Amino acid sequence: MFEPCSCGQEGKNTGRPSCVPIIDRTGKLIFMRTIADDGTVNSIKATDFVNGVLPDAFIQAKINHIDPSKRWYITPKINTVTDVRADPVTFDKDGIPIFVAQGPRTFVGSFYEKDGSPTFAGVLNSFQCQDISFYEISLEGAIVGSDNDTEMLPTAIETGTFYSTVVKKNVTDPNSVQLTFAVNELVRDENIIQIGASAIETNMLTQKGLIDGTGVALAAPVITTTTVRIDLNYVYGDFPSKLPWKGVVSVDFSPDNGVTTDSVFNETASANLAINTVTEVADGIYDLVLAAGAASSNVISVDIFKAGFDMKAFTYLIP
Repeated sequence: MFEPCSCGQEGKNTGRPSCVPIIDRTGKLIFMRTIADDGTVNSIKATDFVNGVLPDAFIQAKINHIDPSKRWYITPKINTVTDVRADPVTFDKDGIPIFVAQGPRTFVGSFYEKDGSPTFAGVLNSFQCQDISFYEISLEGAIVGSDNDTEMLPTAIETGTFYSTVVKKNVTDPNSVQLTFAVNELVRDENIIQIGASAIETNMLTQKGLIDGTGVALAAPVITTTTVRIDLNYVYGDFPSKLPWKGVVSVDFSPDNGVTTDSVFNETASANLAINTVTEVADGIYDLVLAAGAASSNVISVDIFKAGFDMKAFTYLIP
């Protein structure tokens, strides 16, 4: 954004200390809502540090936040990044270009091979209708954002410019997903700043976003008041069988985001229903044995709360 000159404004001193941090190129991105549903600004505050270090607990809480409007969505490795600002807007005065405003800054990058699936393009495009911002994770593991005095803000994205495109594999290039967006015109590049990797307890380059899972109750064998077979999958895979979600255990089943575990929810009775056992009978196929308390015509809701994953609850009807 162009900041007009004002009376009494002085230039800043041009000296620098002998050692100044240098920001490395982008390795990953962290997307988040600019403003959460409760009206708070998503940012990293100076008060979030403990003894000068950003704790791993803070990072994990952001990645796994139960409120999607406060969650961090970390991408896989991104390559062939260009993040440049176009030439400034100028006004021609007798052949002399007069600066009017900074040019638009556009970000373009690609996700390749396993990270470049059409499904992932759909994941990225799910952010199109939201006001979102992003932090960069540099190849050194630093988090890059904008200095705002007592907090570091994520970089705001211009609404309506965010989109991803599927690029199919050919004889010379692997399949990929290309991501494009423009930085909000109010963002000033001179405010770019980083939290150095040495000031972050965890290795940001190894962090991943949550994996979406899906589930459905199977009609066979017969659903009873205490038993049901369910099929859990990821959203990725081939038609009609998606990749199986393996390794889920009884404690992962929770109707209230981990407050109550080993349970499903009886919507008809409006009450939690304890699970006796969970047995994985095949990859992603589980037999649930429930405690007594349900009856014919009851609707049972099944949800999973597990670090690193996110699933929308599904329901089934007891015959």
